[in-house]
Formats: sequence, structure tokens, C-alpha cells
Amino acid sequence: MRIWLMLAAACILSGCTYIILPGRAGSLEGCADRIAECMAGGLEDSYKGISLLVGTPVEAVSFAPGDFGLALQELLIGALAEEKVNVLDVQLRPEPYITCQDGLMVLSRDADSIRKGFRAEVVIVSMYLVRGNEVVITSRAVDFTNSDVIASTTVVLTTTGGIRHLLRSRGQAAVYEK
Repeated sequence: MRIWLMLAAACILSGCTYIILPGRAGSLEGCADRIAECMAGGLEDSYKGISLLVGTPVEAVSFAPGDFGLALQELLIGALAEEKVNVLDVQLRPEPYITCQDGLMVLSRDADSIRKGFRAEVVIVSMYLVRGNEVVITSRAVDFTNSDVIASTTVVLTTTGGIRHLLRSRGQAAVYEK
């Protein structure tokens, strides 16, 4: 029994909580990696090699963007690229194109213009909900053409001081989606 406890402690300290507790992440980076792995693995053959956008994760109740969502979005783009997913980076444009003032803008009436403007066929949308000392993040890969959910995953992240700080910061800088 003591060996199991030591093994569990070693895994938790090294950020490998998903081995013991599926659906959990020990860090924001680990959370992005788990989401990217699930999204990349869930893309059906007909979606392999297509271009996708990553929306800024928003708080589930208010749809408000914040520093937590922006940080997760950046990490998720990198993790998806590592999974060999063709991610379009909107920041390469000279000006922000997709506003995030109303939360999940990509699922609103502007979705068609966004899809055409970026020639993307899939968007990854994410929402998070703070629950006690945890953040529950739900992500979906959605087909722009028919709104079908292609892949979905939920990851639970234990809050740390750094995560709490990101959650409290409500994007003092100008916020826009990628």
C-alpha cells in the first residue's frame, strides 16, 4: 500500500495526474495537452488535414473572456500543432478580426463570415466553470458547415495560485479571439 501512495505522489508531483485520474490535469499545460490529444484523436478521417480555428475559452455562466481563457488558448494552439493539427493563427492578420465581446462569437450569426474569411472548416470552442478548488473545462470540435460536434472532451484542473490569479484577471488588455 505504501508503494502505491508513493507512486501516486510521484505522479501528481510530476504532472501525470491523468494516469491515475482520467480527465484530470495537474497544470494548465497538461490541460491543453489533454484537450489537444482528444481533439486530434477525435477528428474523423474526413477531417484529417483540414484547417481549424481555436476560439478563446470563456467562462461558462457569463461567456466572459479572461486571462485564463487567453492563456489556455495559446497553450492549446501549441499543443494542437504538436499533434500535427493544421491550426490557423488569426494573430498573423494585421488587425484583430474576431471579437470576443459576446463570448462564443464563433457560434453566433457571424460564424459563416468567420469560416469564409479564414477558410476554416472546424472550430474548437471551450468553456470553463470554476467549481470549488477545480476548473472544469469542456472543449468541442465543431464543423462550421453543419454545426456537428466532431469531438468533445472534459478536463478537470485543480486550481493553484497561478490559476486563481488568471481566473481573477478579466482581461485588462484588449481581448480578441484567434
